[in-house]
Amino acid sequence: MKNCRFLLIFVLALLSKGGFSQEIEQNQIAFVNKFIASIESHNLDATLKCTDKDYRKEQLKFLEGRKEQFIDELFGGVDMLTDKYVNTRFVNILKVEVAEIIPQEGGYFEYVFRIRDGEHDLIKSLLLKKSKNKYGFIGSMG
Repeated sequence: MKNCRFLLIFVLALLSKGGFSQEIEQNQIAFVNKFIASIESHNLDATLKCTDKDYRKEQLKFLEGRKEQFIDELFGGVDMLTDKYVNTRFVNILKVEVAEIIPQEGGYFEYVFRIRDGEHDLIKSLLLKKSKNKYGFIGSMG
């Protein structure tokens, strides 16, 4: 519930400043909150389902079906203290917060997350894609 309130307050503040040319829908906020809850509860399958279907298929094919590796790599990011790229383990993630939402062309949104794992405080960007009324996050390719 805290995540929902934080995200809603953040979105309303940006909208009131005219910071969005695209409107964030209520179901998008609900989807992002579901994504965060699945991460914080370490629910691998639910987190996988929150990634874009085509992206997920491509990455799992590349990784020969290694789901945990896919998710671990999805959350690697730049450590705020050292400014170095760090790969974290999904099972070690303690807290996820939305730090920024940046509208992109084509109806996409870049979500900048702050991810804490006990040793690191990471910044990670994921692209939110909407296809046929379904949302899904996209990370790095390859």
